[in-house]
Amino acid sequence: MMNNDVLGGEMSEFGKKLCSLRRKCGRSRYNLARFSGLSEAYILRLETGQRRNPSRDVVIMLALSLVRASDTFELWDIDELLTSASYAPLRRRGQRSGQE
Repeated sequence: MMNNDVLGGEMSEFGKKLCSLRRKCGRSRYNLARFSGLSEAYILRLETGQRRNPSRDVVIMLALSLVRASDTFELWDIDELLTSASYAPLRRRGQRSGQE
């Protein structure tokens, strides 16, 4: 019997969010790997659900790598990535633009 946390399975909420944000920023897995210091294979496994439950540090490294040289990635996207991995959002003041 195979364990879905390691092999196969459906895409996790985190994997969907990571893939969506990576595409929003126009980044390839290769570029994201290069900027984050993680392997391209590991990022692929996170996105496809073959690996789950990344550490908070890994989620933040990925988020900071997406922020780098991106005009479309916002602080709120980091919160969404963190919460999709079941971590608390960053502490901040203010509201998302467009919310009142």
